[in-house]
Amino acid sequence: MDARTFWSLKRTTSPQHLFETIVPALPDIFPDVTIDRPVNVHVLGGGGGVWSVQLVQGRLVVERGAAADALAQVAMDRKHLREIVGGALRDAGLRLMAEQGRPGQLPDLTEMPLEPQKWLRLSELNGSVAIEIEDRRFRDRYLYVVTFGCGEPDYEQVTTHLRFDLEELVRWGAQKKRPVTVLRGGRIRVEGDLALAIEALRMALGDAAG
Repeated sequence: MDARTFWSLKRTTSPQHLFETIVPALPDIFPDVTIDRPVNVHVLGGGGGVWSVQLVQGRLVVERGAAADALAQVAMDRKHLREIVGGALRDAGLRLMAEQGRPGQLPDLTEMPLEPQKWLRLSELNGSVAIEIEDRRFRDRYLYVVTFGCGEPDYEQVTTHLRFDLEELVRWGAQKKRPVTVLRGGRIRVEGDLALAIEALRMALGDAAG
């Protein structure tokens, strides 16, 4: 898949086509490592479903259905998935790449300091983190919930709720601010246990988290 195709997916792309055709065809933009357990992605609403996604030697391997040994559950409404695929969040990604001096190019995550053994420890965390992105331009909000472990996704009663402004996210990304610095910087709204989100980031990104 080339960059033009990646950045021009339609909002109407079905979750099944996205996870079973497009995601496995992504080019080598991830670190060349393997994480021994997958993450389950739950797309809620009509036309949704559940898929397990695992990083294997730098490529994403997708299976239909939930894996029993998943590290975590990621849940979102189908309409909020559309914003990632071909909506406001996709457009924000394009702006971010332009701000980084790489307009229209694919993200390059190959240098991400991903440590597989630390990722496996994510399953040991208790609770869930909601990431809510507020889009002032369209007066909308997009919600994504991560529940740690292999249980059911906790979409309604979360442990930690983080509210971000979309344009602030683009600005922080362009400035390459560390995630923990952002969480502690006071420019986001936090409800619940901030320590859970920080611990998860440190497991996922190590020293690069902040």
